[in-house]
Amino acid sequence: MTYSNIKTLLPLATLRRTTSLLVLSFACFMPVISPLQADKPQPPSVKRAGSETAPTEKVVVGAVEYVAIPAFDTVFAARIDTGAKRSSIYAVDVETFERDGNPWVRFVIRNTTQDKDFPMEMEVSRTARIKQKGDGESQRRHSIEVVLTMGDLTKQVHINLADRSNLEYPLLIGRDFLKGTALVDVARSFTQKTPGAPRKGKKK
Repeated sequence: MTYSNIKTLLPLATLRRTTSLLVLSFACFMPVISPLQADKPQPPSVKRAGSETAPTEKVVVGAVEYVAIPAFDTVFAARIDTGAKRSSIYAVDVETFERDGNPWVRFVIRNTTQDKDFPMEMEVSRTARIKQKGDGESQRRHSIEVVLTMGDLTKQVHINLADRSNLEYPLLIGRDFLKGTALVDVARSFTQKTPGAPRKGKKK
């Protein structure tokens, strides 16, 4: 072999060696995916519902709806009010006492929707001081924990025991029940099919 042929072969050998090194280096950085990882299904997302039940999308409710309270075994016509932070119910003869070291309350639920009274005794879930309009004096208001059902919506709330004698509806549903579950259309009434409610409500 002549000297000129050796000079020609040397660059070719160097090029082949360089190419092999580049391929090997690229392979080192390639991600390794096993067949088990590629075919493994992703776990579904799970929503914690707790003791509450609600559709996946918000429900449109009217300005007045029938609401069932299983603890009292009755249904109320309720004013739906997004301006109220907490729900409240018409209660009279409210009297606090102690049982087993815990605060309890004795009261009478006045359901003017069905013209019935329900004497009850329940444990107090919370107590707040409410300032009265006009005189500015504060009043202790007790709450009880109950489950409310409106159509397909069910939620446990701390409901205030209040004097609603000068109001049309014995039950007020506030944001504590509506938040995250319902939107209010004030032009409509009695849109939800609440268990135990009359088939047709009064159209407002």
